[in-house]
Amino acid sequence: MNWPEISIEDFPPERDDEPSSLRQDIIDELSDHFACALNRELLKNSDEQLAKQRVLNQFGDPIKIARQLWLDAMKEKIMSQRIMTGVSVTAAVCCIAVAGIAWSMMKQNERLNLKMLEQLAALADRPQSVTASQVDQQILKQLEKLNERQTGQAASISDLLSPITFQLVQTGKELKPASGFTGQLTKRGSKTDTFTVKAISDETGKLNFKRLPWGQYQLTITAPWGENLKTKMISTIPGREYESTIVCPAQPPEKVSVVFEVDQTKQTDEEQGYLLCDFRNRILSKTQDTFSLVTPRKVEGSYWYYTHDLADHPDQGVYLIDLKMNKVVACPLDERGMFIDLNPEQLKLQDSVKLEEGIYEDPALYLLQNKDLSRLSELNRLEYFGVVKLDDTREMRILAARNAGPRMLVRPFESIKMQPKAQKLLEQRYGVVANKLSGVQFPDAIRFDASTADSNIWKMTLPELDTPPTVEFVSVIDSFQ
Repeated sequence: MNWPEISIEDFPPERDDEPSSLRQDIIDELSDHFACALNRELLKNSDEQLAKQRVLNQFGDPIKIARQLWLDAMKEKIMSQRIMTGVSVTAAVCCIAVAGIAWSMMKQNERLNLKMLEQLAALADRPQSVTASQVDQQILKQLEKLNERQTGQAASISDLLSPITFQLVQTGKELKPASGFTGQLTKRGSKTDTFTVKAISDETGKLNFKRLPWGQYQLTITAPWGENLKTKMISTIPGREYESTIVCPAQPPEKVSVVFEVDQTKQTDEEQGYLLCDFRNRILSKTQDTFSLVTPRKVEGSYWYYTHDLADHPDQGVYLIDLKMNKVVACPLDERGMFIDLNPEQLKLQDSVKLEEGIYEDPALYLLQNKDLSRLSELNRLEYFGVVKLDDTREMRILAARNAGPRMLVRPFESIKMQPKAQKLLEQRYGVVANKLSGVQFPDAIRFDASTADSNIWKMTLPELDTPPTVEFVSVIDSFQ
């Protein structure tokens, strides 16, 4: 289930030395822990709000716990960085002090030289012998050279700035310039040292940020159609120009035909109805749930992320597959992206469906019978049901949910039929939840790629849900691809 509501934004700012999966691992583990605790409380009392409050009273604020777990995991690295930061700050202060002293001495020498030049110029106006005049002129030339040298030292301060430019090119053999792309550089450092600059690539594809202080920067590039390059980190050296070439997509993601091939040999004839496949991310809210759909695609080794427009096209990312005919249709939804009741006879099923190219991951799956389509709107808010979760250690857990989440296969309007021995085993461990099991959650990521270079046949195998949770059950669940 999606409680407690913990997101990556609730953690402290991301660190460069932080493991990429640390935050998500903490969120998954903490969510499982709270979900199990809530499940136990729901068995004692069906009041959801009271059950949540009891869990919070027992364990505390989940966001604070997540932050503490993150801090415990990163404490050693943070302390090491603080020590290095202290050493760097001390060295920087020493350098600034030396630079200040040198600047002060330079200014003092400059004033002294100017006074000497004035005095010598006054002496030069007086009548004197030819030999003395030649000596004075030589002294004047030497002093002028000294003054020019000191002025050059003052100008060297500007050498600490580094010119930063990127050459943006389009994919393809010709590597045409990519113009109109927006770049953003964010300086990393203390709060007083952080700033952000933007630039737009010109007709030649050059993205010029001009001269900036040296250090670490976070780079983000946005295509004219809104596709974003995954954030990259760059480092500049004082006085040295930074140049790099980045390959960008030449056009927005194209629409490609995708065929769904579902192996339902393990299903009975009565179960061969429809499979509802939802690739959207559901954002829970107390007032109105919302949805988002972001699909990455790989361009020359880098991932570009495309955010689909669900406001004008809310049915993107949701597909209804007829298991008997092995045909598909974009599932009709209302203007908010919520499910509506359907009439099977009005569905315009096809052999394939058009999708924007990209990677589609971890769908929520609903296994439906024909009669269930007329009550499809009930999926918007189901009663609590149990989901069998299997992790990489083959340990089985029971989650409480109100809708199918990522990597879940749910039979929303029926419970899993279980053998008495298996049901007794679950009741001893989880209580009455064993009578409310309606689905499973797969341990591994589910990933499909819609590409212009492939045939785009997406294959998946539906497991037998009415099976006791044994080792054989685990092996069947793992057959999903």
